[in-house]
Amino acid sequence: MKNLDDMAPKDYFYKNFRADFIEFMAKSKMAHQHPGDGVYIPIQDLNEDTMSHVKTDSWHTMRFLYCLAFTVLIDQVMYTCFKNDYAKFQSITLYPKIEYGISNMNARPWDIAQRAGGLTTFEKFAEFFGHYFKEFFEKQNFPSVNWAKVKEAMLGDKDVCDGNFGKIFCDKLALA
Repeated sequence: MKNLDDMAPKDYFYKNFRADFIEFMAKSKMAHQHPGDGVYIPIQDLNEDTMSHVKTDSWHTMRFLYCLAFTVLIDQVMYTCFKNDYAKFQSITLYPKIEYGISNMNARPWDIAQRAGGLTTFEKFAEFFGHYFKEFFEKQNFPSVNWAKVKEAMLGDKDVCDGNFGKIFCDKLALA
């Protein structure tokens, strides 16, 4: 396996994240499907057992958790703000929802990111995902959603821009 220490966020996301996520899901004992909403995973499943394959080093863990946090974030934004286009979005991305317990209460993406630490590394992921989201929504043809609306929804959401992680992301997002 390639040493992930020097792997850029874009490279990890495109080359490793999906496989790491599939392995994580296979190990999760509490992941469950909600018809029409996708997969829900309790935040407690982010543990030593389910993440052993990304615990090979701290950089791998950090990259996995940051990618997971951003995929959860955009899934929440689409589900909350653009419900009419959510089914199409979900069928393309297959991004999960992370919940507190088995409660249907979505975990805040920054609670996932916080498990990784490292604000300097997070800043690199925030910059990448700002550009990735822009590119994704510019390429997709959703009936009522475009990049400007998604960006505006995220920048206008106090939960997205809250705390150290949120401030870093929204600063990078404003430039995307």
